[in-house]
Amino acid sequence: MRAAQWVEPERLDLAEVDEPAPADGQALVQVSECGICGSDLSSFKGGLGTRPGQVLGHEFSGRVLAAPGVDGLSDGDRVTVRPLTPCGECDRCLAGDVHLCEAGRGLDIGYGVSGAFADRVLVPRALVGQTIFKLPDAVSDRAGALVEPLAVALRAARLGEPKPGDVAVVFGLGIIGLGAVHWLKTMGATTVIAADPSELRRERARELGADVVVDPVAASTVEAVAAITGPGLYGAGARADVVLECSGAPPAFADAIRVARSGATLVIAALYKNKVEFRPDRLVEKELTVRGSFAYKDEFPDVIAELERGGLDPERLISHSFPLEQIQEAFAVQLDAAQSVKVTVSPASNRDGGDWR
Repeated sequence: MRAAQWVEPERLDLAEVDEPAPADGQALVQVSECGICGSDLSSFKGGLGTRPGQVLGHEFSGRVLAAPGVDGLSDGDRVTVRPLTPCGECDRCLAGDVHLCEAGRGLDIGYGVSGAFADRVLVPRALVGQTIFKLPDAVSDRAGALVEPLAVALRAARLGEPKPGDVAVVFGLGIIGLGAVHWLKTMGATTVIAADPSELRRERARELGADVVVDPVAASTVEAVAAITGPGLYGAGARADVVLECSGAPPAFADAIRVARSGATLVIAALYKNKVEFRPDRLVEKELTVRGSFAYKDEFPDVIAELERGGLDPERLISHSFPLEQIQEAFAVQLDAAQSVKVTVSPASNRDGGDWR
């Protein structure tokens, strides 16, 4: 079968590799569509968490080819997969916090084991409703590839605990930030303000329910929030109730603290390549609740249900699709935030229809 292997920074080569053979409790999935994640970009550019020969890709949908000994799964089932593989035995797993598993990272798809930028991928621990989820007919393969990142967004929004009347601010409008805009509105936030330098992504945020969008390069996000909420501490402040930092940009982190009102919740859902400097006394003086948001806990079923009912249109989120043979070009496009939102890659023969864009 074909697989796109990481060779060196900014180089992926398509190679012929052996097809994995599933053992009892595992599933072999024919990949239909796989999205490019921000962490994939970090691996692509600098080798983060990867090695020569590694196959990336963990946001995917596909069809089951074989699943020996897996209850509730049949050949031909359309599925999406939770790529983080909990051990099921550590203290975190036993407490139900499977996303914080302390022992299972070696089996994470796309990092510990080969990922889904390939014709087929092995799910090392296939448990229906836990690590592998069936897709209803109303959820396309393209939409199925969005379940993983939208679950990340849902987790972050839930940790913010928005309620009616709240003003929420989202920094960074990649797929996580855009998903967060949607979830914050569905959870009751009255006003959602979204900030990103990309005009395309700001436009998508409006379509997903953002009440106000801000270009942080051209204007001050803090002032934009203050114009709605009134100023808070330190004169130039603002009074947002819930703040989600999804950009990974140090200036956005600083602004996230500035726009938060006293007693607000700040959720950090981004990873940072560069050092972030800030004054911790601002957290103390405002008595902020600061929460890190890592991946997802039990959000996959809720995301699938939202896609099934039509609450989220995947075509508002997927800007480009490429065949596996053009994966190098796909990564180049995903790196350009001005022209892309979510870029997906697919073996052409596996795809469920639609034109390449």
